[in-house]
Amino acid sequence: MNIIGVVLTIAAILTGFILGGGKPLVLIQISEYIVLFGGAAGILVASTTPSIMKDAIKVIAGFAKSNQLSKKVYLELLLFIYHLSVKVRRDGILSLEAIVDKPEESPVMQSNTFLLKNKEAREFVIDAIRNIVTGIEIEKLDEMLDSNIEVVEKEMSLAPKMVAKIAESMPGMGIVAAVMGVILAMGALGGSILEVGQHVAGALTGTFLGLLLCYVVIGPMATVQELKNEDFIGYLKSLKVGIISIAKGDAPIIAMESVRQTVAPTYRTEFDEVEKLAKERR
Repeated sequence: MNIIGVVLTIAAILTGFILGGGKPLVLIQISEYIVLFGGAAGILVASTTPSIMKDAIKVIAGFAKSNQLSKKVYLELLLFIYHLSVKVRRDGILSLEAIVDKPEESPVMQSNTFLLKNKEAREFVIDAIRNIVTGIEIEKLDEMLDSNIEVVEKEMSLAPKMVAKIAESMPGMGIVAAVMGVILAMGALGGSILEVGQHVAGALTGTFLGLLLCYVVIGPMATVQELKNEDFIGYLKSLKVGIISIAKGDAPIIAMESVRQTVAPTYRTEFDEVEKLAKERR
């Protein structure tokens, strides 16, 4: 859906340009493109570390991908917490050691495809279970999980911030390209009016493209990733609530409901439906 919005916006701008008597071919100014895209690449390399640069590229490349979180993913989380709680009640806390040692072989973990595929979420839950097995106090576990979430949130915010900075720099790079075009136009004043006009068109195109890239293309990439990150942090917070509930010894249905109450309405499944599925798979 995100890419459709970008296409619609660009289509609307080009349609208005054409209806106003403009010729789309005049917007093809290779020198301006080199300044803008080369400048963006240079800013990325000069302003960040290799790891953040790699993540920023992933943000740009993953713009068209849909959010990995969904109602189904949260339903899997609710059932995971329920069955994990059932296992603790039936076999004791020490039975969780098998999940820590070989999570991919655990039936409880295998039922949650998102946890198995997502490295951050998997490590979060494994570390939490490991601490529960060692007998950590509830208050200490709560603080530890909060710190873990805070670290993950801070790290995940770096790449979209870098992409946002690139977007903010595009109007400035557009001005650089425009000034370059004006210089070329001034240098061509002794020539034909056509040549001068081409340089002026190139200068204005640079400004136009800089604004377009900032507000229509690169800016939304950063915003979309920030929203995806917020959703993921929300998932970790819900997971934390379930883990704390299990550590307290709450009944499985209570542990599951405590998690369900933290899920955003967009992803939340009705209690009766979750309870029915939990009992069917027990």
